[in-house]
Amino acid sequence: MSLTSTPAVHETGQEPVALADLPGTRWQVWRDAVLRSTGFPAQGLRVFASPAAASAAEARLAGDIDDVGYRAAFAKAAAVIGTQLYEIAGDPLFREAITWQNPDVLAFLDGLRAAGPDAAPDRKTRRRQAVVARYWQRYCAKNDTIGFFGPVCWVRLTDDDAVVTARPGPGLVTGRQVYFEWWALAAFADRLASDPRFRPHLPVALQPQLSVRAGMLHRPVEPPVELTPAEVSLLGLLTGPRPAAGVVAELVADSGNPVRRSADGFMLLERLTERGVLRWGIDLPLNLSAEAALHAAIDAIGDPAAREAAREEFGRLDAARSAVAAAAGDPAALRAATVRLDEVFTELTGLDSRRRAGQTYAGRTLCHEDAVRDLELSFGRPLLEELAPALGVLLTAARWLSHTLASAYRQALREVYADLCTDLGTREVPMGDLRYLAHGLFFGAGRRPVDDVVAAFADRWAQLTGGTERAPDTRRVRLRSAELADRAAELFDAPGPGWSTARIHSPDLQIAAPSLEKLAAGDYTVVLGELHAAYLTLCTGVFSWAHPRPGALRSAIDRDLGTDRVQLLLPEDFPRMTARVADLLWSPDNWQLGFAPAPGAEHSRLLPVTALTVTERDGDLVARHADGQEWPLLELFADFLSMHTADAFKLVSAGPHTPRVAIDRLVVERETWRSTVGATGLATAKGYAERYLAARRWATELGLPDRVFIRLGTELKPTYADLTSPPLVYSLASMVRRAGLDGGPDVEVVVTEVLPLPEDTWVPDADGRTYYSELRVQVRDPLVPPHASGSADD
Repeated sequence: MSLTSTPAVHETGQEPVALADLPGTRWQVWRDAVLRSTGFPAQGLRVFASPAAASAAEARLAGDIDDVGYRAAFAKAAAVIGTQLYEIAGDPLFREAITWQNPDVLAFLDGLRAAGPDAAPDRKTRRRQAVVARYWQRYCAKNDTIGFFGPVCWVRLTDDDAVVTARPGPGLVTGRQVYFEWWALAAFADRLASDPRFRPHLPVALQPQLSVRAGMLHRPVEPPVELTPAEVSLLGLLTGPRPAAGVVAELVADSGNPVRRSADGFMLLERLTERGVLRWGIDLPLNLSAEAALHAAIDAIGDPAAREAAREEFGRLDAARSAVAAAAGDPAALRAATVRLDEVFTELTGLDSRRRAGQTYAGRTLCHEDAVRDLELSFGRPLLEELAPALGVLLTAARWLSHTLASAYRQALREVYADLCTDLGTREVPMGDLRYLAHGLFFGAGRRPVDDVVAAFADRWAQLTGGTERAPDTRRVRLRSAELADRAAELFDAPGPGWSTARIHSPDLQIAAPSLEKLAAGDYTVVLGELHAAYLTLCTGVFSWAHPRPGALRSAIDRDLGTDRVQLLLPEDFPRMTARVADLLWSPDNWQLGFAPAPGAEHSRLLPVTALTVTERDGDLVARHADGQEWPLLELFADFLSMHTADAFKLVSAGPHTPRVAIDRLVVERETWRSTVGATGLATAKGYAERYLAARRWATELGLPDRVFIRLGTELKPTYADLTSPPLVYSLASMVRRAGLDGGPDVEVVVTEVLPLPEDTWVPDADGRTYYSELRVQVRDPLVPPHASGSADD
């Protein structure tokens, strides 16, 4: 597999990924699934554990030793961990992972190595150790799906009798692919657009949310603007993106408009671009096909000299990226190649080669690597048979959630529509106005429809599982699907999914087993990581690029969800949207809704929000295009609805403590504790030993296990913490302190048990080490949503 190739256009017409029955239910699951895994063995987490430090702290809290004795014992234990972190800082694979992800951190590693294994335990050393510990735990414990330290593996669900069949290859990964980050490609495209050599030959197009009718420019929310005759003529030539020079030449050649000179034509283009009417330059889709689009746009430059100059400039950048890819496996060479890439990028664009400093989950560098795990893996029918009854309960609840959310938003949108009808005195209202007014229903700070639905969902789930009746000290709850099924069908009765994409659900399943052999023998427990309800996830670039037949994935999506669907064309700064997680398998038979300036418009399938109106048809609201085509209004909000449904499917209640809950052999709720920044004592404790003592006191008060995941209310993702580990506690205390400074002492701290534990990982490599993993499957509802198009039950 090429180290630097970009995703090809996915073939159409391939046979779709096959479906397997979820035994005993009407639900069906795709036979192709994804295994996300770590690239560093789970056993690497052992280096953090310090029973000696924990014993010293407990003795101090019990009054069995004095402060002097505690500090001496703690310092000795911390020194042992410090020596291990010194070794990790020099580990070549660890240094390579850091170089890929955040090369600025190498300074911390180098500083720790330079100070030696017996460095003075000062503040600088502690900070360096905490940085090393934070990254090491992430690479060993989190399935982040990036680089060789988070490889992906497509697996097969079969009808075989074996629970699992696994054949690890000789290496960790079998394929590596290096991509430019989208922002870096966009910066290069912007550099071309600012250069007079290239600008006349680059495409111009109307911004995707705008439309022109009867000499008027229509904008969302704002009144239409009357265009000048010259503007009408120019915009009339832009039925899609066209090279600026060609537009100007045709404009000047037309005697029916007042533009007589090329200079005037270009000036008009500049003026319309400055006003936000036009997008002038290479428009890159916000997904992993952006580089291919950039190449195609450069190749389409009509002037030979300009075309070759643009190729030469991008060729310099591409060659530097290729050197980065070729250096994989050699951290020193990789660092040198990365520095050179940074230099070339800055020389070409005049921009810094880093961005989003301090953000853990962000594309900071110019490129990233994705990798395929060197593992052949399949799961047989016994696993699905074991999980099917419990999953059936969850999926029934997920269907109700999407249906109820759809009903709530259908009513809320109807109220917005009614208000607009009253204000405008018409039964047909502009879609742009309605979408603008409805934005707060999805993302506003006040009470939203989703909030009421989430509360109702939590209440029904608690009724089903007995969450309102448990004794306060309950730690474990075991339920049987056979006893829940009828009650679940009653509590979560729904006629079908709420909208097109709500037909698909994507559970993350973490299988806990002491070894591959034990798993094969049936000795395992399955833990529900997340259920991405009503959310299509296997279409994202981070997964689909590695599939052997991505066209089969696209065909399966079209089979299950139908075509003629509408996707929101999202702005590049939309929260949680990156090129890696964007849909790479969008069917050419579907549509894009342009509601704001956004990259990547496919103008032949574009629906500007200003070209749509909303009216009532057969008792339902529909969005109507100027050409007469209609869609159910709710479908134009499907992406927002799916985002909210995935976020809303939370089974753990908001109490101070909730037990672990299992349905059959599927753990659906991990044991969880809720606290606050102020209650931890970590925000105010000063000094290494004092912070550790505060953490042990807090853990004892809540009855926490030593190994937990902790998520602060100011963070998106949880962090692994071994509460016996001095450096991880130090790092946690720093995070808690920052959260307190940002949000005050009442910022929520959510603590969840680690499950599976490191000793219950089974994904093997050729040397017998095991890795954390999660299996993501895609499940299809047997029922179809209202107004389904081409998605009948097969």
